[in-house]
Amino acid sequence: MALGVLLKKIKVRRFATRGIKDKEPLKNNRWIGISHGFYSVERDGNSEGSVLAQREQIEGLELWLFGAFDQQIGGGITKYLQSHLFQKNLNEIQIRRKAKEIMRKAYINSRANVHKGEGANEVAGSTTLLVMNGKKFIAADFGGYKVVVCKDGAATQIGRRNKKKKGRSFISGLLQLKCVTNSEEYKLGKKSRLAITVQDVESDTNFIILASDGVWEVMRYQEAVDLIGHIDDAQKAAECLAGEALTRMSKATISCIVIRFH
Repeated sequence: MALGVLLKKIKVRRFATRGIKDKEPLKNNRWIGISHGFYSVERDGNSEGSVLAQREQIEGLELWLFGAFDQQIGGGITKYLQSHLFQKNLNEIQIRRKAKEIMRKAYINSRANVHKGEGANEVAGSTTLLVMNGKKFIAADFGGYKVVVCKDGAATQIGRRNKKKKGRSFISGLLQLKCVTNSEEYKLGKKSRLAITVQDVESDTNFIILASDGVWEVMRYQEAVDLIGHIDDAQKAAECLAGEALTRMSKATISCIVIRFH
């Protein structure tokens, strides 16, 4: 079956991006130095996942918040992050210091609220990405949702555990696993771990993929990077990634965001 025909048979939800009115307005999902595209699939009229793209400016600091969420948990995480990250009285240093802790609490609080509901056992997962002035990003993921960074054509999943890698120090604790690589993993349940990573956007950082389990269950990280690496248009790249997951007959939620750095 042709890809175009397959895509027409499945409804796609694309949430609007909320920008601010300033001297550099949003045009075609692109700001100077950064562009993005997103795609989230609905099956049989039922929404399985959601995506978020939001831009804010606070005291000269330009923030981009992206997210791909399981439907059960996305609203809670989004609301918590928006109410705590975008406080007008916070400066750049304060946001950098508090962002990781705010993300951690957003996930833990939302997770706890989901489990208070009836029949809420395990949620599929979620990813978020906070980009500051296009120079530094803080990424978080857990469950089947993953954040993959492409640097100079090579794919790396954030927070990936590698006990053989020199320089990592594993410390047992109730919620966290700290590593000297500036990555942290927080245990949220038997099958889900929250990984939070802070990295600089360097000259070889090409793009970042936030995607659900429906993407990663049918393709490897490097496959995804190779598939869209030549596509400069971030929106077309996201559509291509979702389309390929559909072509490979993925049965799980398919949501993805592609953020390109220019």
